[in-house]
Amino acid sequence: MTIVNIKIETIWQNSIFMKLFASYSVSMLGHWFDMVAIIILFGYVWQANPMMIALIPVAYALPHVLLGQFAGVLSDKFHKVKIMMYADFITAVLTVCLLFTNTPWMALVIISLRATVNVVHTPAQQGLIKLVVKENLIMKAVTLNGTVNQLAKIIGPFIGATLIGLVSPKICILINAIAFTISAFILLFVYLDKEMKRMTTVPKNETALIEESFWGAWRQGWLIIFKRRVIVVSFIATFLGLTVIQMVDIQFPVLFRELAPHFPELTGWLMGGSGLGAVVMIIFLNRFETLKHYGWLIGASMLLLGVGFGGVGFLKEGFNVLYPVFLCFIGGLGVGLLTITTQYIIQKETTEHEIGRVSGIFSSIISFTVLASPLMGGFLVQFFGVIPLYLSSGAVLLLIGTVLVTFNTFLFPEQKTEEDILAVDAK
Repeated sequence: MTIVNIKIETIWQNSIFMKLFASYSVSMLGHWFDMVAIIILFGYVWQANPMMIALIPVAYALPHVLLGQFAGVLSDKFHKVKIMMYADFITAVLTVCLLFTNTPWMALVIISLRATVNVVHTPAQQGLIKLVVKENLIMKAVTLNGTVNQLAKIIGPFIGATLIGLVSPKICILINAIAFTISAFILLFVYLDKEMKRMTTVPKNETALIEESFWGAWRQGWLIIFKRRVIVVSFIATFLGLTVIQMVDIQFPVLFRELAPHFPELTGWLMGGSGLGAVVMIIFLNRFETLKHYGWLIGASMLLLGVGFGGVGFLKEGFNVLYPVFLCFIGGLGVGLLTITTQYIIQKETTEHEIGRVSGIFSSIISFTVLASPLMGGFLVQFFGVIPLYLSSGAVLLLIGTVLVTFNTFLFPEQKTEEDILAVDAK
């Protein structure tokens, strides 16, 4: 009997993806160094008022709300690597400009410009994963990116805060400029890669999207979503869940200044617990090649988030500090599960020429919750108090999760291959 050695390809052997992964890792770490520096600059160096500080997340999120959908069209119509490379170079230049800014208003303008440039990243990156990664390795690619994202949220602020304590907040901004420059050069090598050029060569029979008008391509993106129940339901469920989460997430300082006024460092511990939970879940999901039963997965993420946020509402003065940290760890598990499941759905339920638009629309929808939900949460706290808000938010999340799990079969029909999707759209 002849023994044949079959080489099994892994995600680590995909040289193009690994370069993209390196670029993403460097830029994400730099982003979180920059984030903690900006917060300290506004809050402690410039002594900005609360309203000015509240505009920081608006400056980051508003461009994604307004332009995310159109960035998706651009990423579907043009060379994704080139778009990301230019965006990183411009981001590095704007970040250097931020180093010479000494007023909050000018800083907000530059932050908004950077966010506008970076709107293209999410849809372009999703499209590149679809393009360069084999279908059986998509789950590995998605979970690797998710792990780096969550680790950067933990490592970046921790090391950044330490550096700021030793030197200056602007050293972290400089690190971000260097990080995006490195990321851009990595993308340049990807762009020059011969295999990448072969993949991005558009056959003559597939030039319809490029020739289609910008607004026509945008309208087609929404039609793609509404034609597929899996995408519609997952987007609606995620939007509702994140709306509830964002309402209460920002209210942690209000809750704990009532219950533990002399323990300000607890907020940082809770963020760490949440991040650790997300990392643990993503590493666990990395073991799987595919995901099935989307309703169960998204529903389970909502149940975990409901337990985490709702449980916080039961805290009383003199609580054991490990209890809220554990609850945030549970909530973090839900965040990790929700993030990976939605990204996987976008990858699996779209074709190569649709994913940018669908991803851009999703990014725009999610960014809207970042803008509107904190305001809604602040309004509700004024009238009902912070503890009732946490309890009711936990109950709503548990209800959403229960509905998704119970009606999984109806809400999420059997997943289809790319050929099935094209056949359905052709009818």
